[in-house]
This record gives sequence, C-alpha cells and structure tokens, in this order.
Amino acid sequence: MVRHRSVKRMLALMATILLPVAGASGASGDRDLRVMTVTGPSSLDPHRAYTGADFQLLGHIFDPFLSRDLFAPVPGLLAGWQSVDQRIWRLQPASGRQFSDGRPVTGRDLLYSLCRWATINRAAHHGQPVNLKRASLNADGTEILVELEEPQVRLTSALLLIYGVQAPDGFRENSCTSALPATMVRLSAPQRGSGPYKLRHSKLGNKASFTLEAVTNSRGQRSAPFDRVHITTEPDAQQRVRALANGQADIIEDPPPAPLAYLPNLPQISLTELPTDRTLFLSINLTPHGPADPSGSRSKALADVRVRQAIALLIDKTLLAQRATDGYGSPAHQIALPGMRGSLPARPDDTSDPAKARDLLREAGYAEGLDLELLAPPQRGSDGGRTADILAGMLSVAGIRVTVIRLDRDDYRDRLREGRFDLALNMLGIEDGLIMSAFQGMLSPQAVRSILNPGLYKNAAITRMLTEAAADPSKMDMLTGEIQTILDRDIPFIPLLHMRDLVLHRSDLTLNARDTGRVFGRIATQRASALVR
Repeated sequence: MVRHRSVKRMLALMATILLPVAGASGASGDRDLRVMTVTGPSSLDPHRAYTGADFQLLGHIFDPFLSRDLFAPVPGLLAGWQSVDQRIWRLQPASGRQFSDGRPVTGRDLLYSLCRWATINRAAHHGQPVNLKRASLNADGTEILVELEEPQVRLTSALLLIYGVQAPDGFRENSCTSALPATMVRLSAPQRGSGPYKLRHSKLGNKASFTLEAVTNSRGQRSAPFDRVHITTEPDAQQRVRALANGQADIIEDPPPAPLAYLPNLPQISLTELPTDRTLFLSINLTPHGPADPSGSRSKALADVRVRQAIALLIDKTLLAQRATDGYGSPAHQIALPGMRGSLPARPDDTSDPAKARDLLREAGYAEGLDLELLAPPQRGSDGGRTADILAGMLSVAGIRVTVIRLDRDDYRDRLREGRFDLALNMLGIEDGLIMSAFQGMLSPQAVRSILNPGLYKNAAITRMLTEAAADPSKMDMLTGEIQTILDRDIPFIPLLHMRDLVLHRSDLTLNARDTGRVFGRIATQRASALVR
C-alpha cells in the first residue's frame, strides 16, 4: 500500500511537470550545456580527487595519464606504458599536448604530477596509494622510469586517476619520490590543465555550481564540443526532473525510477544508460569500536564468522535490486562485474536462507538477535538510505535489529576511518577492470582503517597471493579464484548490487555510450535534429 501511494504521488508530480516539456527547447544557447548532478566535488585539487563527483568535474579541465574505453586503459597523456615485473615501469609521454595557456605538456610536468600525486596519497586511507620509491626522467624527456617499493598491479589503475598539471618553476629535478617538500606540493592558482575546458566560476557546498569555458589552443582551435558547460548540484531527484522538463537543464543524472517509464517516450527527452564499474557492497567491522562501543559487544558478534554468514543468508539480492533501486542495480554475487578480468562466471549465485541464518545465530549465542548500526551515505546512482532500510527489514527476520544512520559524505568517511560503525554501505569502482587490482585495494594488510577496508580484515594466505600475483601477472586469474574461495568462507564484506548509470537528457544530444566517467562536457554532442518517437 505504501508503494502504491508513492507511485500515485509521483504520477501527480509528473502531471505538473510534463506539460512544459512539449514546448521546451534547449535549456540554453546552442553552444552552452547545462548539467544537473546529484553531488558536487569534495576538492578542486586534481591530485586530491577521489569521489566520482571529483572526477566528473575535474575531468573537463585535466587529462589523465591514461584514459578508458569501457574498462580498458588507452593512451592519455601517456602514449605508452610497460612493465615486465610490475615493479619497474617505463612511461612514454604523448607529444603535441598543451595546457590551457598554450604551454606544451612535457615529461617534466608528468614526472612532477606523478610524484605530487604519490606524495599526497601515500598517507590516504582510501585504497589508492602506490608505493613509489623513485621516478626519473631521461635526458631527452621521452621516458619516465618508475621504481616501486614492491611489485604492484594497481599502478595501471593509479595512472587512470592521475591528472597532469604544470610543474612549478622551482621544480627542475630529473627525479623525485613520494616525499616532495611542501613548497613543491602547493599548486599555483588557477590550476591549469590540458583538458578542453578551463574553470571560470566555482561555488562549493550543498548547492555547488561551476562554469567551464572552452579552451582555444595556440593554433586557434577548440576541441570542446560546447562554448560553456554549466554544472549545478541538486540532491532532490524530483527537482532534477523538473529542471529538465522546464528547460533549466539539458542533462540530469540519476533520475528517480518512477518517471523512467514515461519520460523517455516524450519526443524531447532521451534516456541513455552508461557503463559503470561500480559495485555497492556491505562493509563489516571486524574489530572493536573503541569509545563508541566500550564493551566491544557488537564488534565481538561480527567477529564471529557465523554471524557474518547469517547476515549474508538473510539478504535477498534480487529482491533488494527490485525494491531498493528500481532498476538502478542488479544482484552482485561477487565484486567483479561481468566482462571484467577476474570475473568468475561459474561461481554459483548467492541465495537467501533465513531458516539457516537463524540456526547460525543460535549456534553463535544470539538466539534473541542483536542490535547493529548501519551507516548509509549518499550514493551516486542509488538511494543509499532506501537500500539501507530494505536491508534492515531483511535482517530483522532473524532478530537482527538494525538502526540506520544517514550521514553526509564527510561524516561517513570519518566514522569509517575511526571504526565507529557496525555495518556500512560502501561503493567500489574498479577503474582498470582488473579484479586483482580491486583486491589489492580492499585486502592488502593495513595498519590503519581505509575506506575500502574499514573493518581491518586481513588474511595471511590472501596477502601471500596478492604478492604472488603482483610479481607474476600470469597467475592472476588462478589466484583470483583462490582468493574468492577464502572470501566466500570468511565474508569480510558482502557484495550487494552492480550499479547502473542512467541519464536523462534532451533528445538532440548524443552521449558516448562507452564512457564510464560522466564527464558530460566531453561526451555529449549535439545532433542537427532529434528523433521523434
């Protein structure tokens, strides 16, 4: 009944917002693009980018070392990259690239960018750091030699995330490490990139807004498809739909599920599904809380594998996808998405078995159930709070009483890093499409909590296999299966949903359907006429 009423309310809303669409043209001039997103970036520093919203904005201004075609890395600011042993890498800068002020992108700029990124991220706790020992540039600036502390598969993944910036005038070195002095870490303002746009206006906060302007190179040419891109944030999904309907936006991301059955049938509006590398999963705290839980009673319960097995058996992932995301997610029975290297198509799907879950809780000494807290941050492409509520209902069947705590992004990260949680909805993006790379970020032993491993899970056999895979990439596929077997036994986290990216936009716009970053000012092009359906 509750769901029926919510659908009726949505239909009533649509009746008020769809009338203007029939007469709506573009939201702005032919050469302007207006985009409405869910959240804004957490930083404008290209080497402090971590969230999808960070890369979504900064990807207009800066070029990465490597770009992506679906899940495959392709040349960006690097024309080539090679390694025999995963510890020594050779990187070849691309030629003919320019920053927005017309200055050429040089090997020294890329050397500086690599070392600055490594310096900033070496103490980060989000699974990205690369153990850089030294990077050096050859005499003619055509190759960067990278030496890591140890073999690491994840360097390719890191190269997808590192943006090229101008080296400061004081940086005249031919080599550097991940310990740049503070004077070299500071960037000049404005920060210039080699992307097709430059930042003209920025306003951070809950209602963030940004204006990007096309760059004209030294030859008087532009690669940007639009003169300007205006990006605003609007957390309310219904307000985003209204903005598209009344012509205030050309593109909106993450539309609410109910209108998806109607809006794409209008001649002025199209729906595009973009590929995604993101998996929603449940992080589990395996270690005591500290001040938030002095007795450690809840953490003690979650340290028992039988309790974790019971939680996994109580989750019906197919039902979760249907009720919580209305089509934005599909059941995730492993972290890997189909088609990624390391995906295990022969692995049986997870099943729900509440009766067995109750037996396991009884064996573990929790016949009367237990109380847990579940953190729910804002999630791109999903309603994190709604997903949390559905999960809480599923766990209640066996007496697990869940309190859902909705947090903003910063508070959520603080609580994970401090261990002040029982369960937490979490999101993983596998940038390079390599599951072993994701395992390195999630499962490598760490002295402090990270966003991807906030429960401090570690397993000696997995650590050995991660080291073996890094030293000999030919063993990765075999070792991925062996690691998955251990994860199925230990359940340090629970994959929930593979997420979809759905975008509503004016029908005279075409989006590159192989894009995974939603950098709309790069991937959108305007057609001469729209298809009327």
